[in-house]
Amino acid sequence: MKKRILLIGVVINLLIFGSINSAAQLNGDTFKQAKITKKANVVYVFSKTPGFIYPTSGGQYAGICVDIMKSFEKYVKSKYGITIQSRFQQSSGNSFTRMLASVKSANGGVFGLGNITITEARKKTYNFTPPFINNIALIVTNKSVPSLTNLEDMGSVFKGMTAYVVKGSTNAIDIFKWKKEYFPDMNISYIGSATEAVNKVASNPKAFTNVDFAYYLDAIKAKKSVKRHVAGSSSSEEIGMIMPKSNDWAPVLAEFMNAGFIGGAEYKAIIRKHLGESAIKLLESVK
Repeated sequence: MKKRILLIGVVINLLIFGSINSAAQLNGDTFKQAKITKKANVVYVFSKTPGFIYPTSGGQYAGICVDIMKSFEKYVKSKYGITIQSRFQQSSGNSFTRMLASVKSANGGVFGLGNITITEARKKTYNFTPPFINNIALIVTNKSVPSLTNLEDMGSVFKGMTAYVVKGSTNAIDIFKWKKEYFPDMNISYIGSATEAVNKVASNPKAFTNVDFAYYLDAIKAKKSVKRHVAGSSSSEEIGMIMPKSNDWAPVLAEFMNAGFIGGAEYKAIIRKHLGESAIKLLESVK
């Protein structure tokens, strides 16, 4: 009996400990501290995003955001003599919503990486970097679905279909707007990530989604059964990386990005390396 009670106690402790760990607050060194010690430990928290941040072999990470931060680390070392030691932490379940929440509750040198749309509402909660690319939001379905060329026809062309969206995303805002204006009978289902949403439409002709262009291009590259629709495409959004309000690295990161990095030769090489010519042509076509 004692052994059984002890075992139950251990299990309970593990469950409690696991819950604490899963909700643990992220912390990183401030720039103010780093100027004194000449070193800083920072955290890059992310939701895996094609082209922007994704895992490679050997437990490493690559992508536009990764290369931008690597260049920033070199800049900080060169100008301020500070050596940055970074660690990557993927959000639980690769959830975009959980990634946002992790950054919101973090302290100091914590950075949220990915294709995060800059909005006035989010500016009240986070520090943003300057925008480093324009986003394109696309309506995506299975290849078998008839083409939607006008949003006004969404109710008839997509009749009986379900929209899969990530809660808290700007893509979800558009979906609810379209439901109100063009498709009152639309069924909406929340899903953990845009990658899951694309996988859903690739396998289900009765599903559609509104996602950022990087996810669509990744699906095309993987030869998934998807198509984009002309209606609803928009390139008005700007993408940046986020930091908690307590992060005092924000002015230094903005200084680096605005000092010739964005739009420069290294920046253009990074975009082509991770998104390819297809993405550049898509960006230009929607513009």
